[in-house]
Amino acid sequence: MNWPACSPDFNPIEHLWDELDRRVRNNHPPPRNLQQLLQFLQIEWQAIPQAFCRKLVNSMQNRTAEGIAKRGGHTHY
Repeated sequence: MNWPACSPDFNPIEHLWDELDRRVRNNHPPPRNLQQLLQFLQIEWQAIPQAFCRKLVNSMQNRTAEGIAKRGGHTHY
């Protein structure tokens, strides 16, 4: 099986970036400048529960197994 390098199924950091983006968009007004964006990102980064990150890491075994079973095709992740 070729490694699908751009697949979020095998790159859980993509799910973490999505979570950070959602939190900034849902909890803050649009940033007026880069400094404000960085401030919002730092606030929301600190607010992401460790349990969320653990869940992503712990899901890798199942993600990998499903990816192999589907021969690199679409998974439910």
